[in-house]
This record gives sequence, C-alpha cells and structure tokens, in this order.
Amino acid sequence: MAAVRKTWAEGDAFQGLERGVAGFAKARKTFPGPGKHRRGSALIVVMWVLLILALLVSSMVYDMHIEASLTAYQRNRTQAQQFARAGMEYARYLLWKSVKIKPALGLANGEDPDIFLAAARLQKGMSVTNLVHEFGENQKFTLTLIPEQAFRNINRLNPDTEWPLLLQQAGVPEDLYPELVDCLMDWTDANDAARVNGAESDDAYYAERGYPVKNALLDSVEELLMIKGWTKSMVFGGPAPRDGDPPLAGLAALSTVWGDGRINVNAAPREVLLTLPTVDETVADDIIRQRTPENTEGTIDEGYRNISEVFARTRTSPALQAVFTTGEHHFMRVTVRGECEGVHSGIRCVMWNDNRRFQPVFWREGEEP
Repeated sequence: MAAVRKTWAEGDAFQGLERGVAGFAKARKTFPGPGKHRRGSALIVVMWVLLILALLVSSMVYDMHIEASLTAYQRNRTQAQQFARAGMEYARYLLWKSVKIKPALGLANGEDPDIFLAAARLQKGMSVTNLVHEFGENQKFTLTLIPEQAFRNINRLNPDTEWPLLLQQAGVPEDLYPELVDCLMDWTDANDAARVNGAESDDAYYAERGYPVKNALLDSVEELLMIKGWTKSMVFGGPAPRDGDPPLAGLAALSTVWGDGRINVNAAPREVLLTLPTVDETVADDIIRQRTPENTEGTIDEGYRNISEVFARTRTSPALQAVFTTGEHHFMRVTVRGECEGVHSGIRCVMWNDNRRFQPVFWREGEEP
C-alpha cells in the first residue's frame, strides 16, 4: 500500500509540473518578452517620424506653391501696369494725330486705317471707345477716349433748373434735392450765409469732421463726398438711402468739373442729354440717331459738323443753341485698362490739349481707376 501511494504522489507531482510548464508557455505567448516590446516601440517611433516628415514636406510644397503664385501674380501685375501705361502713350499719339490729319484728303499710303479713323473721330469731337491693342495671348490694353464736355460740369449748373434734372437722372429721391443743392451752394459760394436747407462752416456736421466749407468751386466730382448730405451711393451709385427704394445710378458717370459747361453733342451719352431742359427721351434718341446716319457707323462721315446741323436734323429746341458744341475736346477723359494673364491694371486721367501740348491734369492709377 505504501508503494502504491508513493507512485500516485509522484504522478501528481509530474502532472503538476506539466501543468506549470504549459502555463508558463501560455504566459510567454500572452506577454511577449522585453525584446518584442522594444521592436514595437521602435515601429511606433518610426511611424511618427515619417508622419512629421510628411507634414513638413507638405508644408514646404504648399509654401512654395503660394510663393510661386504670388510671384506670378506680381509679375503679371507689373506687366499689366506697363501695358496700361503703353495705352496712355498710345492715347497721346492719337490726340497728336487728330491735330495733324486731314480727313478730307483720305487715307494716306501705308497709314493704319484704324488709327486714321480714331484720329478723325477725335478731331470731330467724337469718342473712341474700347480700342484694343494686343501684345500676345492674354496680353493687351483697352483704351477709351471721351471728351470731358460730353458730361455736365457740376460747377456750372443752375441750382434751380439743371441740378434737379441731374439728380433725377442719378436716381436720387426728389425730397432730398433741396438739402443737397443748398449744401453744395454753401460749399462753393464765397460768403458765410447759410441757405435755408444748407450748411456753412459753423454747422455741427463740419465741426465734427474738423474742416470748414471750401467757399470755392469743386476740384473733382469726388469732392462732393465732403459736403453735408452727400453720400457715396449718390456720387458713385449704390443702395438707396431708404429701404425699398431702387438703387442709385450715381452722378459721377454723368459729371465733370472740366470745360466751359457746354455739352459736346457729338459725344454726350443719352443719360447726359436727358439732364438738359426741354430734352426728353424722344429728342435724346433723335440726337443720337442723327449723329450716326444710316450706313455711316465706323466711317469719317459720323457726327455733326456744326451746331446748325444739330437743329436742322433733329427736333432739338433752338433755346439750347448756346448749350451745345460739336468739336470741343480740349479736355479729354482717357481710360485705359492693361491686362496680362487675367490680371488687370488701369489708368484714368483727364488730358488737356491745346493742339500743341498734351498733358494730364488729373491722374488715377490702380486695378479699378
């Protein structure tokens, strides 16, 4: 019996040892040794390093792309500026040519017909619009020349009869006319007596802004913005002063401060003609239609040769005879837009010419002059 119990005890010990070995092997499978831990940590570190390097490379590529885009834009903008300035020199040449040519003699041998026609139009006091000169693909300038006297000289308008018509055409509400006109008159007159709806230097509006009224004529249309009551929308167009009213057209496109106040009927837009007393839509359309008779568009036969033709060929009231001119173009509004690869630069200036000199008296340069 003792021998049998000893054998069972040894068997139990052996089985326990087997179970212990099996458990240890299972534990090793479940919990890797220190070598495998190190290999897993290194893999994670490598992955983080690769991720950081990828982010750094992406950031560098993005910065390089932005810098290349900015460099290309600046290069194109510089070229567009040069094209615009080239267009301004081209305008000076056309003005010089308009003094020299003799349209009655026709086109000279070897002369560019486009230049000849543009110069002939300018000589007759007409406009030259959207003249394009290309330097290459997506590289050009677009040029427009319009006599300043195609617009209303706001320094010479009658406050009672002409200013209301101009404000009406600009879309300004009628109930604002008295304040706007009186404040303008107080700004330009030489005395310090305020009108009924006006304001002189002692008005709170000017005291708050720290400048007095000018007591002199306007030097630019933009100067209206310094006067009490006048807003940017009234001058340049934009939202109406009251909700629900239609947007304002603005009077800058109808106005000037240059010239003697007469209207160049060969160049005046329809909207400008409608600001004249006794000129309604029928008369304005008649004036425009008759200055370009049938089959004469794009030829030297366009335009009125003199004031007598205006009244002979249209239903314009003779009372406007002193208001019109046909060939006046001593002040020329020149607008040129340079373009290079979709980037634009523009110049707007007023050029004075006395048939001998051509020099700017107003100059504005930028993307939207």
